[in-house]
Amino acid sequence: MHRTLMLLLLTLVLALAACGQPAAPAGDAATALPATSVPATALPAAPTAEPAATAMPTVAPGGTAVEVTDSAGRDVTIQSPPARIVSLAPSTTEILFALGLGARTVAVDDFSNHPPEVASLPKIGAFNTVNFEQIAALEPDLVLAAGITAPDQIQKIEELDLPIIVVGQPESSVASVYDDITLVGRATGTADVAAAVVEDLKTRITALSEAVAGREKPAVFWELDATDPAKPYTVGPGSFVHELITLAGGQNIFGEGDNPYPQVSAEQVVAADPQFIILADAQYGMTPKQVAARPGWEGIAAVEDDKVFPIDADLVSRPGPRLADGLEAIVRILHPDAVQP
Repeated sequence: MHRTLMLLLLTLVLALAACGQPAAPAGDAATALPATSVPATALPAAPTAEPAATAMPTVAPGGTAVEVTDSAGRDVTIQSPPARIVSLAPSTTEILFALGLGARTVAVDDFSNHPPEVASLPKIGAFNTVNFEQIAALEPDLVLAAGITAPDQIQKIEELDLPIIVVGQPESSVASVYDDITLVGRATGTADVAAAVVEDLKTRITALSEAVAGREKPAVFWELDATDPAKPYTVGPGSFVHELITLAGGQNIFGEGDNPYPQVSAEQVVAADPQFIILADAQYGMTPKQVAARPGWEGIAAVEDDKVFPIDADLVSRPGPRLADGLEAIVRILHPDAVQP
């Protein structure tokens, strides 16, 4: 198993993402897996539109103090609309840019790669390698952590006397993503922009789910990580990817149970005989050809019918403003005639 993945699994166990079961990357964590390039033509077509207009909001001089309760239940007072923001996760970075706050973002974590403008921003590490001295030197007036950010890292930033809010739960949902965007909007003085972004997301997600309503729900195996093909990680109830599969008109073959990121056996996958296999590990080198070559998998319906598809993991691993793009990518796989080319 990749060393980076192992570190992420341990981080998530400590962050309560596993609920006592074997864990796999959740939310932003999936973006930290070592990337292996996958040809763009191998991915299903995905929308290119960004959610909502993102005109740069102005910062009111002085401003008014705002008190927010973050996703971790912490009450945080922000003295005025922040002009210098540091993001510790790809999801919070994408929320900032969706709210038009790119010009106020002074640094991001190592795995933030969207939108393209973040490439020019300073990187401050990630997960257990955050550079606290660098963050302090940047003198931010707001730091955004994610639901999987370790509590000791949050404490260290608090000790630097920097305001920090936690955005997101270790186990996210579609509804919690709306709350996350709203929280960042309130904390940054861009509540109206956040409301527009959330409304756009709701409209798109509703339209996509209605487009597949009443259709047959094919059985789906979602491969999160198969570094060990005999024991792949997948998604279950409690993960927002499971929710996306359902909204996209599919039936998760591991939709029962109480572990959002279970590790299963190859025999269980073969016995379930999924009609579709979606490879969220395609960006890390996994291909439909490799899946078809696994012992015993040649008889799975998805393999026989050439319905093993890679997917852009960033769209479906980050609980943020591209959520509808991720849902559309899944719909294009399961019900391609339900959406326009």
